[in-house]
Amino acid sequence: MDTPDLPPEFPNALDALWHQCVGMIARGVDYPRYVDALKVMYARDDVFSWPMALAVARSVWRQTPQPALRYGMPALPATERNAGCPCGSGQKYKKCCLALEHELPMRQVNFLPVLLECLPRRRWSELAGSRIAPDMVCHAAMEMIGANQAKEACALLEPWFAVDADFHAGREALFDALLDAYTRLQRPRKKAQLLARAIAVGDRRLRSAALQRQASMTSDNGDHAGAWRIFAEAQRSDPQSPSLSHLEVTLLMSEGRHAEARERARFWAHRLAAMRDPELEDLVAFMREIAVHGEQAMQQMALDSQPELRELAALLQKAPPIASAYTLEPTGEDAGPLEPTPALARSLRAWEQQAGGNSHSLVFGASGSGDIAQWLPELRRQPQLWNAFEVLDTIVAAIGELGMGVFTVNLARSVLDRAEQLLREVLRANHAAGKRLEWGWLQNRPALHLLGERIAIDAGQSPDAAQMARLEWLVCELNPGDNQGFRHALVRAYLHTGRVAEALTLTERYPDDFAAMQYNRALALFAAGQGGAALGALRDAVAAYPKPAAWLLKTEPRPPRQDRRGIAVGGDEEAWIYRQETLELWQQLDAMAWLQQVVRALGKKR
Repeated sequence: MDTPDLPPEFPNALDALWHQCVGMIARGVDYPRYVDALKVMYARDDVFSWPMALAVARSVWRQTPQPALRYGMPALPATERNAGCPCGSGQKYKKCCLALEHELPMRQVNFLPVLLECLPRRRWSELAGSRIAPDMVCHAAMEMIGANQAKEACALLEPWFAVDADFHAGREALFDALLDAYTRLQRPRKKAQLLARAIAVGDRRLRSAALQRQASMTSDNGDHAGAWRIFAEAQRSDPQSPSLSHLEVTLLMSEGRHAEARERARFWAHRLAAMRDPELEDLVAFMREIAVHGEQAMQQMALDSQPELRELAALLQKAPPIASAYTLEPTGEDAGPLEPTPALARSLRAWEQQAGGNSHSLVFGASGSGDIAQWLPELRRQPQLWNAFEVLDTIVAAIGELGMGVFTVNLARSVLDRAEQLLREVLRANHAAGKRLEWGWLQNRPALHLLGERIAIDAGQSPDAAQMARLEWLVCELNPGDNQGFRHALVRAYLHTGRVAEALTLTERYPDDFAAMQYNRALALFAAGQGGAALGALRDAVAAYPKPAAWLLKTEPRPPRQDRRGIAVGGDEEAWIYRQETLELWQQLDAMAWLQQVVRALGKKR
């Protein structure tokens, strides 16, 4: 039988046929009744002839996991080439439907997502531990996550990790997908609990996978030393894990150690190629690309995997020159609020409609970033929006939400560099350079937030002259009230670079500040050699906030449990953050023994 030309309505009709077929399978209809029901439905169909409908139905039956078989695949006896065709035409199978069944693009279709639509949600847990292939479940879950159905993905995946015995290498792909779902839903506690459980009870391969994920997250948070410690633990757990190659070069790249990353990529390419495993061919090719092109290869991989991101990068390259489209009315030392020109205001209204946000969400920044595909057409249509702080803030937030770490950091940095240059131009054009850009004006917050993000993106690295200049510009000039909390980073940067007098001057501007500034003032006085004043400041800090001192003195402590209500002032989580940010500085200034001595003396007095 020849395959007919397909009419334009064929795709929708095919989808409807799939759902009818899978719906019957979900209800437990046996094969003879399944065929009879479809024959009635498609005896006189305008799109599907009966032979074509049967060919589709036979493929769906073979490829759909069946609840009646504990979600295993059903056996459908093969039809001999010279036997009568199952469609009932009276011809031999080879001269009737054989070619049609082979030509239909069905063999790689995963019908589990359709089956899940037909089953009540309460039955999804039946799949865990059934006869179904885990890769089918993983594929369905990733489709859900990609379609903004991360909650449904969690409902599908969580039953697969109900007991300790579930944490094994055979479920690694499901484990990764569940972590991705928690990331998309912004559930850090659930994600941390899943990782901790895999590390505690998983077999060596899954434990290594969990540790590798944790190392990547730790690096993204700027704790490079911690990331390398976790990497070493992952390597001990499963030294043969091929994914260690990707993680190692990523960690090196995130620290700016590009030459080392290329050398290690060269080593890994040779080692992985020697395994002669066809499944590793793409990874070997990627390592070779890193060895030759370094960071550029990693960024290209990220762009290739995200078409919207690739177009966003292309639009940034073609963005119009930086120009001020805002007005300010400076008064005294204050610049006043940033007001878009009428032309930019009109463009922003059109942008907000596409982004699914409103002026309030855009003013506050980092919210309402939405799906890049939603607002990319508007950015394509109105390139002048590249000179709008509200838009740049949304773009940076959207890049960050992709969670791709070092792969997207360069693109985010490029957007943030543009935002910094734009702010300097707006202030210059409005004769407001050197004046305060008050946080109290909501219109100013996107610009200030972007400058803060530019500073934060390089956190964890030794501050260079440009980073110091940004910190001083933000904290000492634009926003001296420091609603954004960068004064602590500036004090640390001063102390790291030996500018002790400036560190002391800055701490004096915030005499009644919280724990971080009180401890930093004591440390600055100690570094300045003012022993008596340093002792008094440290005693006051420990008396008011004892936990930072306790956490600084712990040996290799585990992070405290996160409080879903937020970080409590004076609590363990605040103290842990202070330790992460300043332990190296206390050690660098040889202040740890002094701290321990003071804490012991205070303890005896109590």
